[in-house]
Amino acid sequence: MGSGLMLGGVGFAAAIAMILMEVPVAVAMGLVGLGGAALVIGVQGAEAIGATTVWDSVTNYTLAMLPLFVLMGNLAAQCGLSSRLYRSMSVLIGHRRGGLALATIGASAGFGMISGSSLATTATMGRIALPEMQAAGYSRALSAGSIAAGGTLGILIPPSTVLVIYAFIAEQSIRALLLATAGPIVVAVTLYCLAIWIPIRLGVSDAPDIARAARAERRAAVKDLAPPVGVFALIMGGLYSGAFTANETAAIGAAVVLGYGVLARRLSWRGFFAASMDTALTCGALYLVLIGANLFNFFLALSGLPFALTGLFSGILGTPTLVILLMFAIYLFLGTLMDSLAMLLLTVPLFVPIAKAAGIDLVWFGVFAVMVVEMGLITPPVGMNLFVLKTTQPDIRMTELWRGVAPFVMADVIRMGIVIAFPVIVTWLPYTAF
Repeated sequence: MGSGLMLGGVGFAAAIAMILMEVPVAVAMGLVGLGGAALVIGVQGAEAIGATTVWDSVTNYTLAMLPLFVLMGNLAAQCGLSSRLYRSMSVLIGHRRGGLALATIGASAGFGMISGSSLATTATMGRIALPEMQAAGYSRALSAGSIAAGGTLGILIPPSTVLVIYAFIAEQSIRALLLATAGPIVVAVTLYCLAIWIPIRLGVSDAPDIARAARAERRAAVKDLAPPVGVFALIMGGLYSGAFTANETAAIGAAVVLGYGVLARRLSWRGFFAASMDTALTCGALYLVLIGANLFNFFLALSGLPFALTGLFSGILGTPTLVILLMFAIYLFLGTLMDSLAMLLLTVPLFVPIAKAAGIDLVWFGVFAVMVVEMGLITPPVGMNLFVLKTTQPDIRMTELWRGVAPFVMADVIRMGIVIAFPVIVTWLPYTAF
């Protein structure tokens, strides 16, 4: 048993090292998983497990929604829904004090809902929103901070690819997880708006007033917002009411966006082909990651490392809050080193048994884990979103980025405190809806 635990620890460290050396996550986890399993149960056993894992991953019913959600997002991008979000919101609320920063938060959430990627959202909004805010006289710290923080919202808003993957690995209901995000999303957006408004009121951030758009322009902006809002309302309405399963919601959402693109003449054959190719490439990468993660998880289970960690936590399992705070600190540290998907894939197999032993609801834990890994992406000094924004806009100094995200990091800390102190914010809807 001791040798197995040592092998598991070495394998876990090797996976982290390979990811930090920019080896693809799927390759790193798959190689460690197969190699470790071969050392424990032999080469033939590892080959059999590898074949079974590939089959189970690509035929899993829960994961059938992934290609549909990804296709929906790619079709929406080809129809121009994502590119009009910021413009519409800036027209509607940009004239208010700090309105462009608030529009950035809203548009980032909407774009993240479509793209499903925090890093992609940050890069895109950095190119779209930052020049406009700077031209309007907004301080660079406020502009950059709102973009980096806004990028973290999209991954929590349904349809969330990361939550689907968590549901698969932790064997939880994806519908319950998607419903559980409603309360935290409201808290997050409210606190982010306060993180913009309070520094402006205190004179710490510059956000000059700008002229209000003409009535005709505002009407056009509302019209542009209707399709993405309608798609989101359809997804959440179907899930909340129980009219659709999660898989049916994904299929209906993709069909509605496709229908909109065709009827509104915003989707060409070339755009449809590009969306299909992007979906195939993205889903191929996601399935490879899942296969690698399953191999890695099987190896960890063989080594006994998750059970050993649960034993190490035994002294504090009677105090779930302490367990949560310890995991919180680990996630914040990892957030300075790697992206959210890699963090979850590495830690879920280790943390879920501990959370279960401590009596922590696993639906609540899934939402908590997603929120805290996204918080790690804007936590100085490293924060992946900060580096993405720095790459997109090289003239921004890192000190400006750190100063800009400070109010949002504080808002995130408050949000995590609220969710930990009042877990019902997460759990009330999924257990009321069922």
